[in-house]
Amino acid sequence: MQLREVMSAGRRRWWVVLIGALCAVGAAFGAYSTTPPTYEATATVLLLPPQATVEEGDNPLLQLGGLNEAVDVLVLELSSQDVRKRVEGLQPDASYEVVNEPSTSSPVLLVTARDVTSEGAIAVRDELLAATPTSLSGLQSKITSGSDQQITSRVVSSDKVAEAVGRDRLRSALVALVGMGVLTVIALALVDSGLRRRAERRRGAGGHGTGGRRGRGQQVPPAPSELPPPVEGHAPPGHDGRRSPPAPGGETLTAQDEDLLRDPHGRVPQP
Repeated sequence: MQLREVMSAGRRRWWVVLIGALCAVGAAFGAYSTTPPTYEATATVLLLPPQATVEEGDNPLLQLGGLNEAVDVLVLELSSQDVRKRVEGLQPDASYEVVNEPSTSSPVLLVTARDVTSEGAIAVRDELLAATPTSLSGLQSKITSGSDQQITSRVVSSDKVAEAVGRDRLRSALVALVGMGVLTVIALALVDSGLRRRAERRRGAGGHGTGGRRGRGQQVPPAPSELPPPVEGHAPPGHDGRRSPPAPGGETLTAQDEDLLRDPHGRVPQP
């Protein structure tokens, strides 16, 4: 069904479109209301250079170059299956994301935790913050054993309270709205085609029925019977001229009378 046909059917069956629109709004509102809100808690972690590379009295923040590669490796470590299983054991409905902070070129780690409750999001975020230095130390222990040669981390910021985000609720409402819109278009096509076929059948049945009624109301006159012309002067009114009754008194017919009463087809009637 093309767009032009859909619009034409919608103008004819506007009540179907109205009902579908009301159902779509109701479904979207119901999906938005029944979908639980998602709470989100974030934190940022800064990687610092090893103490052995920083001279006494120098600011370590001025020597952050070359640590972005360490951030990438740490992101992979915190996104591993082992860490995810620990988070699922803590909060089954929780999810998290660890990325390199996109708003800065410094070696900053952005940790985002989400859960259906505010407490759950905070708990998952704190678990990831506790796992960050442990994972970082475990990665470096395979390379160097000196603590002054290892990169360290420091929490820069963290949310004290998880905030409710409506992305999931809006997504559910949008899915319900689009789904009901598709169902409305399908219902419009079915109703329009069904009503058009019914109207065509009624028009056909009405024309045929009118002709039938007219035919039954008319009376066909009987076909006239072909009667031979009566014999002039001898056939009484209403007589068919084919056969004459015998003469009264038992008198015999003369030859002239037989000729007069002769059948038009040449047959002499028997007395």
